[in-house]
Amino acid sequence: MTRFAFCFGLFACGVTTPTGGDGSGSNQVSACDSDNCVCASALDCSHTCTPGVAQCYVQAATAPVDVTCNNNGTCHVECVSAASCKVDCGGSTECQVTCPATGCTVKNCVGAACEVTCGDSGAAARSGTTASCP
Repeated sequence: MTRFAFCFGLFACGVTTPTGGDGSGSNQVSACDSDNCVCASALDCSHTCTPGVAQCYVQAATAPVDVTCNNNGTCHVECVSAASCKVDCGGSTECQVTCPATGCTVKNCVGAACEVTCGDSGAAARSGTTASCP
């Protein structure tokens, strides 16, 4: 009964719940409670944050990640285990991205409040307002 109530609660909140899409019949779920998302490992993780909300938080697994922030107070993306990661900080006051060691690009990364790390290798390379992990 608890599992049913949890699932019903997710659907009642308007959560998008795609399935694997890989033909395996997997039943993995990516759940977003407004702008707080946790993506399942086999699913591409794509989210556009609601403009102006205080916090947008996306936690990805191993599939590719594509996140767009929109003038949020905090844009926080955890994609260190992802196959690839693309983030647009979009004018957010604070933008923090934990990237995989390679295959990560963060655009509109402005000022000291934009922190991008590349796996265990430290800070990302910067060119203008773009940070990347080669």
